[in-house]
Parts: sequence; structure tokens; C-alpha cells
Amino acid sequence: MLLRPSRRRLLGGLGAGLLAPACGRRGGGDTGAGRATASPAARGFSMPAEWAPHSGTLMQFPPATNYCSGSSTCAFLEAARAEWANVARAIARFEPVAMYVDPADRAAAEALLSGTSVTLVEAPLSDGWARDTAPLFLTDGAGAALAACFRFNGWGGSVEHALDAEVKWRMAADLGVETVDSDMILEGGAVLLDGAGSLVTTEMCLLHESRNPELSKAEQEQILRDMLAVETFVWLDKGWVPDPLTNGHVDGICALVAPGLALLNSLEGSGDPNAANLAANKEILLAAGYEVVDLPATSWTAFHINFYVCNDAVIVGVEGKASVDDEPLGIIAELHPGREIVAVDANTLGTSGGGVHCITQQVPAEVGWPF
Repeated sequence: MLLRPSRRRLLGGLGAGLLAPACGRRGGGDTGAGRATASPAARGFSMPAEWAPHSGTLMQFPPATNYCSGSSTCAFLEAARAEWANVARAIARFEPVAMYVDPADRAAAEALLSGTSVTLVEAPLSDGWARDTAPLFLTDGAGAALAACFRFNGWGGSVEHALDAEVKWRMAADLGVETVDSDMILEGGAVLLDGAGSLVTTEMCLLHESRNPELSKAEQEQILRDMLAVETFVWLDKGWVPDPLTNGHVDGICALVAPGLALLNSLEGSGDPNAANLAANKEILLAAGYEVVDLPATSWTAFHINFYVCNDAVIVGVEGKASVDDEPLGIIAELHPGREIVAVDANTLGTSGGGVHCITQQVPAEVGWPF
């Protein structure tokens, strides 16, 4: 039976995934430029907003694992790789891109990215979702940086992830950034930070039994205060349902545009159960003091809300139909004056269960770019 790359299935009601016990800790060996002992917050570090200047972007080229039952000739995998490469090409117009690639897949990556400025970096990989497996980079306002490395357990043990559980330390080492590690399981797509001390997440994901069942909500908040210098928590209720793999990642429904300003998907007038969930989340954001702009969820295969802000541009996944793309693109453009809006086809990405934001991780300008 052919296995589609269902890292997650959003909006489709395609059934539940199997959950396994949490697993996947960092192995031995020296990684990074050293490891911090005091918490990042105590040392004056915090996570900058995504729209702050970048030195570059990290991505991962999808290997066959989790996509085609190990087959390297799967047509779906080929389509996915083409879209990953197109996203990298789009970003590379505005800032450097390092595409991590499994050594076995280097030739395939070179064929898709030849003639571009994208740098290929060989490393063993399980999958292609850098938002969730790369480090979260922190800065101190004085030019120094840290790499916050949380545990990754394959979205609750749903897919093979052993190599991706390790790749964050390799990335930190390549960038020469000191690491600080946490045993808390956290994917980058589960949290949004505004660079001013506020964090937005969903209870559906962070409190899910497949993540950190041994940690209370208050204990998770304390870890995030220490690791990311969070001052204010906004706990939304649900992400998209059903979502059996990421269990409601916040970047599937929401994006922060500025401190106190959020874009949130809407489904007004729809009989879809997500309409009520999104309306409830809007009330939570409003009660927290946010201005909320509705972004109509017009596409089932391209998640416009899951865009990526890079230097001077916003990269937005599109379905390729004006009837579903034009309104969201116009709203995103209005909220990002001075940035070019770059549309990239993302139907395979969406069918895989994510978008442009899910496959990218920003590296702040304070980190030297060695590639």
C-alpha cells in the first residue's frame, strides 16, 4: 500500500493517525559551539520576531522516508521536492538559504536547485519540516546568539523521526551557535512569538497527551519563560480539526504580523466545525488585547496563513486559482507594506499537511552565515 506523506491532514477529515510513546533524545557527541548552563532568559536572550532581519533561512530537502514507503521513485515525493525547491528559490532572491539534504538525495537536490544560490549541506534526515526540527534562535540585543534545542518526537511518534531529532544540533554546530537544551517536546510550528515577550499557542497541541503529559500547563509556561523569555501567554483552544499528527499547530491557523496584531483564519458562514473553533480563538485573541484581522481560509490545498516572512519579502503558498488566492494575497500584502509578496505553488505542500512556514526556519541577523 502506498503511504502518502501525511505528516498531518488539515481540513480534510481523513481519519486519525497512530500515536506512539514520546521518544527521540539527542545522542552523544560534541555539537554546537558549546552548551549553555544558565537559562537563556536569565542571560538576557529572547527569540526575535520572524520579521526581524535574517542572516539566512534553513530548510530540509524531503527524503523518501515518511513519503513513499522507502521508494525513491514516488511521484508524490517528486512533486513535494519540486515545491520545496521552488520555495527555496523564492527565498534565495532575498536572503541566503541552506538546504540540508540527506547524502543519498544530493543528486536529486542538485538537479532541482542548479543555477541558484541555495547552498546544499549534507546531513542525515528523516523528513523535510525544518520549522519543527531546526533550533529556535535567540539573541541578546548585543550581537550574541543562542540555539534553543527542544526535543522532537515525530509529532507524537506518528512518523519516523530519529534523524530529525538530532539535526538541530548539527545546524547549530554549522552556524557556530552555542546551544541550550530542554527535555520539553516542542515543535517550532506549535508557537508564535512577537519578539516583544508574547507567545501564542494552542492547548490542543501543547497539552496533547503525545507531547509532554508529565508537565502541567504551568510547568510548560515556566520552561518557555526560561528558554524563550516569554512574558505573556495566549492559549488558543484548537487548531484545525481533525489534525491527528501535529495536533493543532498554531501556525496552521494564525500568524503574527506585529506585536499585538494577528492574522487568523476565518470560515464565516461555513458549516465546517472549524468555523466555531476559529471564532472562539478570535475571542481569546481579542480578550488578550490583540487586533485581529480575518484571513479567509479559501483553499483546501494551499494554506495562505502559513506564509514565511524573509528579508524584504513574504513567501506565500497558493493554489494557483485567482478565485481562492487573490483575496488572501491582498490581505497579506496590505499588512506587509514594503515587502514583496511572492506566490509559490503549494498544493503538494498542503496535501502533505503544511505550508511554506512549516518548511522554513529563520536565522537572525546576529548569527554569522557560514555557508
